[in-house]
Amino acid sequence: MPTPLHVALAPFAIAFATTFVLAPQVRKFAIQCRVTDKPNGRKLHPHAIPHFGGVAIFGGFFLALLVALATHPGPELAGRVLALLPSLLILFGLGLVDDLRGLRAGVKLVYQVLAAVCAVAMGAGFQVLLVGDAWAYALAAVVAILWYVGVCNSINLIDGLDGLAAGTATIASAAFLVVAWRVGDPAVAVICTGLAGALLAFLRYNFHPARIFMGDTGSMFVGLTLGALACLLAEHVGMWTALLGSATILGVPIMDTAAAIVRRLAAGRHIFEADGEHTHHRLMRIGLSHRGAVLSLYGLEIVFAVLGCAVFAGFQRGFGLAVALGVATASALAWKARRMPLQVTPRPAVHPSPAWSATRARAIPEPIPQRVVPVVRDHVVADDVLTPLPTVAGPVRAQTRA
Repeated sequence: MPTPLHVALAPFAIAFATTFVLAPQVRKFAIQCRVTDKPNGRKLHPHAIPHFGGVAIFGGFFLALLVALATHPGPELAGRVLALLPSLLILFGLGLVDDLRGLRAGVKLVYQVLAAVCAVAMGAGFQVLLVGDAWAYALAAVVAILWYVGVCNSINLIDGLDGLAAGTATIASAAFLVVAWRVGDPAVAVICTGLAGALLAFLRYNFHPARIFMGDTGSMFVGLTLGALACLLAEHVGMWTALLGSATILGVPIMDTAAAIVRRLAAGRHIFEADGEHTHHRLMRIGLSHRGAVLSLYGLEIVFAVLGCAVFAGFQRGFGLAVALGVATASALAWKARRMPLQVTPRPAVHPSPAWSATRARAIPEPIPQRVVPVVRDHVVADDVLTPLPTVAGPVRAQTRA
């Protein structure tokens, strides 16, 4: 039976409105606390940008789930959604700590495995289809854990351009929603619409030029949520169809992650060692603009999403076509961009008028250096931290000891 339309629309509206309101407030908080992603040789943004946006995405998504559970308390919806909440909270907390203090890749991997084990233990895994066969049950549980961890990291790795991870996850959520409507699964429909609503609202502030990033707080929990959809849909279509169809729908992040693993192993590097050779880097290296690279990957993700829906509908050759498309795309980009250096063009400085500065800018005090006579410098920092502003001329007031 198809999922009722109102069951899916309410979480979308709640998640969209909540995230839309929270994102600017989270951004201001991140600026005050200096929780920013600073540019380096690998990252493509020329200025420090707040990267706490996952808090706004999680807030809208979590509230949408709570309202859906309160208004539709049936066991079919409540049991399956509640099975994911502990894992989502684990990865949300992990992302918060990582964005605030920074964690090593090994530590994050341990907690990702813990969250995946928790989801599988709560019943959100492939093993629920194989009760009675101990070996098959254990194998399906291991496959589910590997699937969760893989999708979490693939979304994290694709988050390299403004709006890329959020837009790709939105397209994937829409594809999963089509499958959920077809098989009549209200739990998957609620999760898809809640996630899509939060991500679409976040894109208002994250699309190029981005004013805030989702950070690991957002990318890891979004990845876990997308990975869970395959496990939940497996009850309707079977484990392997759900796994192949979901992998096809998530073609862009999985293609990029697989290419990164092969590339790093071939070069004798650790698979967690960051580099500047991802798909989006290579698209910009061959001449596409920032937005052009993002929109190109949106288009490729739409193709993967259509093929994935076809796999769920019974067209198994769609997975083979997706693999061929991914290999061809990665190979072509590697060949085309192998000798072309990546060019990052800083945004030109914008000199605001005095009236604009008085109404839009706000002062952030400089930290007082240690063992030095403290000096207070008059300067302003624009509301958009992406735009470098000139120092406002003014008197320098030195504080002297009495």
